[in-house]
Amino acid sequence: QLFFSVSEITAPTLWIKHLVIKDSKLNSSSIRNSEKVHSCDQERQSALEEARQNPREGIVIPECAPGGLYKPVQCHQSTGYCWCVLVDTGRPLPGTSTRYETPVCESDARSKSTEIDDPFKDRELPGCPEGKKVEFITSLLDALTTDMVQAINSAAPTGGGRFSEPDPSHTLEERVVHWYFSQLDNNSSNDINKRELKPFKRYVKKKAKPKKCARRFTDYCDLNKDKSISLQELKGCLGVSKEGGECLSFPT
Repeated sequence: QLFFSVSEITAPTLWIKHLVIKDSKLNSSSIRNSEKVHSCDQERQSALEEARQNPREGIVIPECAPGGLYKPVQCHQSTGYCWCVLVDTGRPLPGTSTRYETPVCESDARSKSTEIDDPFKDRELPGCPEGKKVEFITSLLDALTTDMVQAINSAAPTGGGRFSEPDPSHTLEERVVHWYFSQLDNNSSNDINKRELKPFKRYVKKKAKPKKCARRFTDYCDLNKDKSISLQELKGCLGVSKEGGECLSFPT
C-alpha cells in the first residue's frame, strides 16, 4: 500500500515547475536580487498572458488576495488538483494537495522570516548558472520521485525490496531522498562511498536536465570534500533539508 497518494506528487510538481520557469527568467536577466520580488498580481498577469499564448499547456494561474498576497488554496483547473500555499510567496506546502475537493489550509501561513543557515544556498555548481541549478535539481527530484513510485508499485521492486517504513513527519521529497540513499548505500555505512557514487553519477547524467549541470554535481554535494556523500549532504544538495531541523555542520 502506498504511503502517499499520487496527488501529493502531481499538483505541487505542476506549480513548482511553473515557479522554476519564472525563477529562471528572473535569474537570467540583469535584475538585482532585491528587485526580484514578484507579487501574486504580477504572477497572475504573467500566467494569464502565457496561457493565452500557449492554451494547451495547462498553465497554473494563481489566485490572489489583497496586498499582492496569494490565496491560501491554489488550484489547477484542468486537472482538478488543489493545494495549500504560503500566502506571501505562493510556494506549495507538501502533502496538502487534494483532487476535486478543497484542502483545509491556514489562512495566514507565511514564510519564516528567519531561515536556518543552508550551506548549499549560495554554493556554486560549476558550469551551471543559479537559475539553471534550480531547474536541474527540480528535474532530478522529479525523476527520483517517479522511480520511487514505480519501485514501490512494482511486484519485484529494485534494491531487493529495501523499503523501510516512512517517517510520518517527513515530506514527500524527504521520503524520496531517504529511499534513494538506501538504494545507493549498499554496505549500510550511512554514507555513499566513491564506488557507490558511480551509479549516482550515471543516474544524474541520464535523468536530469540541463546536462551541463550534471558534470560536477557529485562534487557539489560533497560539502566536506571527504569523497563520500552523507544523507544530510544528499538532502542539502537536493534542497530538501527540513526547516527548523538539524543544522548541517561540517568541518572547515
